Parts: sequence; structure tokens; C-alpha cells
Amino acid sequence: MRMKKKYLIGFFAACLLSTGMLPAQTVVSDTLKFVFKLHGQTRRYQVVFCEQGDRLQMNWGIERNMHWQSGSYTMTPKGLESGSQLCFLQPEDGNHLQLSDAETVYVVSQKALKQLKETGSMDFNHTIYDRAEDASEKNAGRPLLHVVDRYEGGEMWIWDNPSLPIIWRMANNPLEVNWQVELMKK
Repeated sequence: MRMKKKYLIGFFAACLLSTGMLPAQTVVSDTLKFVFKLHGQTRRYQVVFCEQGDRLQMNWGIERNMHWQSGSYTMTPKGLESGSQLCFLQPEDGNHLQLSDAETVYVVSQKALKQLKETGSMDFNHTIYDRAEDASEKNAGRPLLHVVDRYEGGEMWIWDNPSLPIIWRMANNPLEVNWQVELMKK
């Protein structure tokens, strides 16, 4: 098991070097594991958020069928600041997607987080979310804000971090794409 872990870490670092992504500054100090559930299937992606110049890049990787697959999503400063749409494009091996100024991936915009904190609700991804009764909790020492879709009941737990408000958990998503973020074990 230990050898497998070293192999994966080495391979992930090699992938990052080959795409020129390693020199970037890591925004979140930990590698995160996004555990997705869709139609009875579970996928566990390793994720690192890094700055690439003025952009924020989410690098992902997963071992599937004894092969390491990886790619990235890049958010613009404007998207992170005031984007209003959540990108749900499925990760595909080798794809490095540049998102529009209106999009974020696995995070809400800073504007949406500010609106939520000031008014108790936010309009994001063409959906109105209200803070839940149990409006906050902690996960891995991170404060999370719990919101519920006003009309369809989808839920999100958002990391209360103005610089990077990661959607830590999504449940009851009408699109049936749900996830939970976990810290990678060291």
C-alpha cells in the first residue's frame, strides 16, 4: 500500500511538471479528496487548487483501471470574484478547461458568499439558496455555511473562506451530482 501511495504521488508530481503546473503557489495547503456519488457509482478525485498567474487552477487526478488520469479547470479572476454559474462538466483525462468569466468550478463566487453572509440568501447558478436553520458547522476545522435551494431542496455546505469559498459538500442535487470533500490522509 505504501508503494502504491508513493507511485501515485510521484506520478501526480510528474504530470504537474509536464504541464508546467508545479511552480504555481498552492492556495489550499492540503490536497483535497472530492468524493462524488452519481447513480450508485463513487469516484474519488484528488484535487489541488493553485494560482497560475492571475488565475486559479483546480488540478485533479484519479486512479482508474490501473491508470492515472488527470486534468484541470482554470477560473478567471472575474469568475472567482463574481461568477454566477457552476460548471458541471465531467472531468475527462487530459482535458484542461478554461472557464468563462461567468463560471466557477466546485466553489461559489466571492460575490455570492458575500451576498449570503449579508442577506441570508444568494442567487447562484440560476438558483436561490437560503441559509439553513443549522446555518453553520465545522468540518476538518473549517467553518461551513449550510444553504438550501429554495425550490428544489438541493443543499450545499460552503467553506466560509472569502478568498476561496469551496463547496465542501453537495446533497440532494436535482442533477444528482453530489459530493463530499475530505482531507487526504498523510
